[in-house]
Amino acid sequence: MEHLQPFELKFEVAGELINVKFEFGFHCFTDAKGNGQLLVHRGERRYFCAERHHCSGQIAEYIHKRFFKGLAVPFYVENSQRYFCLDLHDYAIFFSISKPQGTMNLLKLRVISAYEVAEWGRAKLPKGKPHNVRYILEMRNAGKPI
Repeated sequence: MEHLQPFELKFEVAGELINVKFEFGFHCFTDAKGNGQLLVHRGERRYFCAERHHCSGQIAEYIHKRFFKGLAVPFYVENSQRYFCLDLHDYAIFFSISKPQGTMNLLKLRVISAYEVAEWGRAKLPKGKPHNVRYILEMRNAGKPI
């Protein structure tokens, strides 16, 4: 799971250098299908998924090479703003961005889930207007939702 270890990147946004701390959640390598080893994390029961684990190897590469120049769709889940982007190879990445209280030019981005989207699953993906990731980071750094 070395490829899912937290890391930090700096981006220049609106004339400011913003430090973004990336971390990865349980859903990047588990599912609810029951085909792998049962894992329990914070009371949630999911199963190790070899396919998701294998595909998760591309998350960090995507973040390093294409994320900042990409687009993301904001959406809400249980009063929490989240974001969704779809890589060129139908790899969906769901994430949240928070600004730690009392900080300047620091954001925490948590990849909540990531998986390959089958053709039949496209209709279930969040709908909405995509925004440049650069703009989303600018707004979140200012403490504003999108």
